[in-house]
Amino acid sequence: MPQMPAVLANTLMPWFAKPSQVTHVEALAPRLKRVRFEGTSLRGVVHEPGHEVEFRVSATEFRHYTPSLLDAQHGAMEVVFYLHGQGPGSAWAQGLKAGDAVDILGPGGRLAVDPDADAHLFLGDETCLGLFQAMVRALPSPLRLSGAVEVEPGCEDWVEKVGVSLTAVARAPGQARGEALSAWLAGNVRGDATCYLAGHAGSIVRLRQELLERHGFDKRALRSKAYWADGKRGL
Repeated sequence: MPQMPAVLANTLMPWFAKPSQVTHVEALAPRLKRVRFEGTSLRGVVHEPGHEVEFRVSATEFRHYTPSLLDAQHGAMEVVFYLHGQGPGSAWAQGLKAGDAVDILGPGGRLAVDPDADAHLFLGDETCLGLFQAMVRALPSPLRLSGAVEVEPGCEDWVEKVGVSLTAVARAPGQARGEALSAWLAGNVRGDATCYLAGHAGSIVRLRQELLERHGFDKRALRSKAYWADGKRGL
């Protein structure tokens, strides 16, 4: 639901949204922000790590984000926002401050950890940091964990700042998205793993093909979620 007429949104939001309040904002890096939302409406919600929520970021536009934490017992949720500065969602997240009232739609979705996997392999970009944090927390054993997050040069410490036990690989200037992940994968592939692909849609297509054709993965071992695509808004 990337867009909706304002009149319709105004009518539906009171029925379906979960009211919350921003209680804490943490600047992890100049373009990386962790925000905590709390509200009684979040207590008891059914949620699996990897499920997403939706925010109304303008009068007519909505954006999906994946919580890095959802505590249904205490009615609290955290989201790590990558502030790319290229759309209404980024502008809205940039302006969030403690005390703001925010309505939350969801959670929902199909992406989740495979509890029966022998190992877990995560591949994505800056937009996946919160997602990967939530899913890594849900693993039955962190000893079966590997993966990489592709970031801009100079942002290699973002993975550590968020608290994700994955490798940061820098995208060289002019390098196509996904190439750095492909290079890392060539030397670190685990054929017994369930692989979680997220972030840039084009990178997911490329890596999925490599996993299937070059590394011998079964397609049933691949799980994916595209967050954004070149030239397309509101995935």
